Amino acid sequence: MAKRGPKKKRVNAPQGGVEPLRSQNIMIGGHRTSMRLEPSMWDALEEIGRREDLTVNRLCTQIKERIEEQARRKGIKPEDADVTLTSAVRVFIASYFRRACTEDGHQRAGHGGSDPFIGTPFELASVDETDGVKSAVAAGGDFPAPGPTLAGPAPTRLEA
Repeated sequence: MAKRGPKKKRVNAPQGGVEPLRSQNIMIGGHRTSMRLEPSMWDALEEIGRREDLTVNRLCTQIKERIEEQARRKGIKPEDADVTLTSAVRVFIASYFRRACTEDGHQRAGHGGSDPFIGTPFELASVDETDGVKSAVAAGGDFPAPGPTLAGPAPTRLEA
C-alpha cells in the first residue's frame, strides 16, 4: 500500500474576486474532520497560526473547545449548541483582525475615501494603458492589499 502524506496544495493563478469554497481536512482533538472555507479564510487562518505559533489544527481545536465551553456556561450541551465550527472559525478570523485595526492602519489602507472595496477581493481590476496588463486599482496609501495581486511583484511587509 502506498504511503499517504499531506496533499500538495494546488497553486492556481489568482483570479481576483471571491473564490469558491475549498474543503480541507483538519484534526480536531485527534479526530479528522473536513471544513469548507474560502481560500482567503484558509490563508487568514494560516497567518494567525504563524503569528501565534500554532498549527491550523491546534487553532481550530482551541476554537472548538471555546465554543463548547461557552455553550456549557450557558447551560447548553455542546452537541446541542447552534454554532458550527466553520462559522466559529470565520467569526474568530474577523474578530482577530478587527482587534488589530487602528485608525492609522485604516488611513494607510485607504479606508474612508468613499470606496470601501479597495484592497479587498471585491476591488474591480482595470487594464493598465501602458502594457495592457490587468492590475488592481489602488487609491493612495502604501498599505499592501491582502493576498496576491493581479499583476506586479508580491507585496512587501511594511515595518511599523
